[in-house]
Amino acid sequence: MPLISIVTPVYNPPLQALRSCINSVLSQSYQDWEWCVVDDCSTDPKVLKLLRKAARKNKRVRLVERKVNGGIVAASQDGLDISTGEFIALLDHDDELHIHALKEVVLRINSEPEVDYLYSDEDKIDAEGNHFDVFRKPDFDPIRLLGQNYCCHLSVFRSSLLDKIGGFRAGFEGSQDFDLILRASEQARTIVHIPKVLYHWRAIPGSAAAVTNAKPYALESALRAVNEHVNRIGIQAEVTQTETGYLAVLPKVVSQKKVSIIIPTRGDKKRVWGVHTCLVANAVESILAVTSYQNYEIVVVQDFVNGNPTNHVDFPLDQKIRIIPYDAPFNFSDKCNTGVKGSDGDVVVLLNDDVQIVDPHWLDTLVAFLEFPDVAMVGPLLLLEDGRIQSAGHTNIPTPHNLGSGESSKSGGLFGQYSISRRVTGVTAACAAIPRSIYEELGGFSVDFPACFNDLDFGYKILESGKHIVWTPMTKLYHFESLTRDPTVQPHEMQMLERRWKRMFGKDQYTRQSA
Repeated sequence: MPLISIVTPVYNPPLQALRSCINSVLSQSYQDWEWCVVDDCSTDPKVLKLLRKAARKNKRVRLVERKVNGGIVAASQDGLDISTGEFIALLDHDDELHIHALKEVVLRINSEPEVDYLYSDEDKIDAEGNHFDVFRKPDFDPIRLLGQNYCCHLSVFRSSLLDKIGGFRAGFEGSQDFDLILRASEQARTIVHIPKVLYHWRAIPGSAAAVTNAKPYALESALRAVNEHVNRIGIQAEVTQTETGYLAVLPKVVSQKKVSIIIPTRGDKKRVWGVHTCLVANAVESILAVTSYQNYEIVVVQDFVNGNPTNHVDFPLDQKIRIIPYDAPFNFSDKCNTGVKGSDGDVVVLLNDDVQIVDPHWLDTLVAFLEFPDVAMVGPLLLLEDGRIQSAGHTNIPTPHNLGSGESSKSGGLFGQYSISRRVTGVTAACAAIPRSIYEELGGFSVDFPACFNDLDFGYKILESGKHIVWTPMTKLYHFESLTRDPTVQPHEMQMLERRWKRMFGKDQYTRQSA
């Protein structure tokens, strides 16, 4: 059974919180542990008194008393330096471990012999001991980690990995654990998520648990940590802060791959923002007027009957536009496949005709996210006509549906999920970027889904192939949802989806959060 070294830097915590922290360690059901506690020259003498008492009471408590305050990085590294365990668990001085925290960690270590980093779900605890804000985290998601240190509590590292990456780094105070996790993720053989609440994060006045921006210096450290991380993994990106307090990582386009924008349409006219509009003409005009990315073509797959279009459309005269006639019964999937076959771009962007482009860098963003390893599909934030969210990606819980539908676009969502680029189980085909090679390899959209669920079906095929789908709020489009088709789901469509993919329903390794 592995020895677990718990590392805790201490500096003037509330005494009752420190008592609770001590009790949570001493009461662990797994007994093969040591606690490396470093008092960073606390000015309250009662703090050191409590720590000395704990060390006298239990020989596994190893106390370091610093003579000079060195800050959280120095104190944390002192704890690492005296540790002897095969694994290192991080615990803050005012937080608590679940009684079975170490036991659950060891169970996973024993079942995953190559695991180098483990993290668990968490909740918050207030001054009265009440638990709230349960964070049921996704399985490891390197995209989400760029914008949010979601793994942090409870974090457990193989000690040899920390030796390899050099432990904590000075200059990252306030986000020293984030920097450590980012560097560990680059080198870890296996990363394991334990889907159980094993850590209780104390929410007290002035803490990051209570106020997101309580420590401005921590944000500066986080920005630097993520910037250095993306540089190390070979991704060119701009890192900034979001309005909701998270980090926004916007990758830069390395190569101007040709993009084929596929727009299936009947040429319908509808009222949008109070104006009677030809939807596909509006979509095409917005692409041409706004898009900064230049290497693209627009392939319009338009319904024709007996050699004539179902509706006359005045398309702009532009060499980027091609019209492919479609003379067959309605089948959205077949129309998408037809458009892809008639295009020659390295990247395919499926786009509904009831979409309007408002961000000049929308294509740059979608193409850039495809540069991340094993990303096979990318979708943007889609907004309804009134500015509310239409889709922030798909989830399978409890059954497949769009995340955020109808919610305010200014909402960060539960645990920031609408503010952060992240892996998802799918994105809507209203706007989805896919490498051509992937689209062809997986056989395109299934014609068994002529109207609904074709994007879900394709997304599940991507996931089963071992690749990933990313949703990003770094670009947004308007989607005037269902203006060109009957939104009613036919029973046979749901039956088909269930026959193929019911095993996926009710499970979502990317979106598990619940309050």
